[in-house]
Amino acid sequence: MLHCKYLHAVMKNRAFLLFRYGYSYMTMSSRSVHNCIRGSIKCLDFHKSSCQSLHMKYFVSEAAPTNTKERVTTNYEIQIEETTDKVYEYYRSCNIMIVSSGKERVKDYVQHLIDLKLKINDIEQLMLASPKILINEDMCTLTKQLREYGFSPKQMVHILSKFPDILDMNFETFLKNLEIFRNIGFSDDVLMALVVSDPTILLLEQEDVCYRVDELKKMFLSKSVLQLIVKSPSVLTEDINVIHLKYDYVSQKMGATPGQVIRSNLFSHSLDYIKCRHQFLTRAGLYKKVTKDTGEIGKNPSLREMLDTSDEIFAKKHSKMTVAEYQTFVKIFEKEMTAEEVD
Repeated sequence: MLHCKYLHAVMKNRAFLLFRYGYSYMTMSSRSVHNCIRGSIKCLDFHKSSCQSLHMKYFVSEAAPTNTKERVTTNYEIQIEETTDKVYEYYRSCNIMIVSSGKERVKDYVQHLIDLKLKINDIEQLMLASPKILINEDMCTLTKQLREYGFSPKQMVHILSKFPDILDMNFETFLKNLEIFRNIGFSDDVLMALVVSDPTILLLEQEDVCYRVDELKKMFLSKSVLQLIVKSPSVLTEDINVIHLKYDYVSQKMGATPGQVIRSNLFSHSLDYIKCRHQFLTRAGLYKKVTKDTGEIGKNPSLREMLDTSDEIFAKKHSKMTVAEYQTFVKIFEKEMTAEEVD
């Protein structure tokens, strides 16, 4: 009976597989099944009546997996063809001559990016967003070199979508420009993350980068400057006078410390935005500048909490008001700022 119970369980599992993949999935002779049965006429009758239709076998047939693989391959080929047609027809409708050799060139480029492990949907979006990916003769060479350098498929998508002009750059120039940032102290991992965050830094000249870093070191510690660049790469290109205005405002008007500045994304926001957030809390009596002279413990939200949150979180958490009330204040404040510029 023990053998019968075990066999029934096995047959139940096999039956499921038979249902899923067909009768060729597994077989075992009726005789070998019956030889396992002892002491149960009922069980014996069951096997006699069922073994003709339910054959079990130890070796899995390869027919079903092969068919599945073929279906996946066929579907993928269809996706490639559909993407090729969509991209080609889009540029033809825009009267943009993307390639002289027609669809085959598009299809070859699609297949190349698939070979680099980019997803088909991402490839379609990249190609529809920028014809440079299809026009540039060196696209395949440079993208392959970037993957071999260590950029992941996801990082590649970010770089190409943010900065398709990178395709105008040969790999030797790319490496040379990276060396500029290694020289100021960036490790390879951090540098790659920086390029993904803002690929346009690759256009900067060494002299300009070194000059800007020296200027930032007058405001922050050397180690903090590197952290600042990673958080806000725009500090390398934004007008230095604007950077000073932002820093002076939060330090002098708000009493923020250099540490708070580094922990926030201060330099990723406009000066008007910074002023608006600060003035909203100040006029509501929820922000008070704390200086060393007062000896008071600051209860203000941190600079990061003030600046790097959505309107909803900012209004609810820090001012106990609605988003609508904050957005109304923003409109009023914008008019005030415009009037001050006119005066």
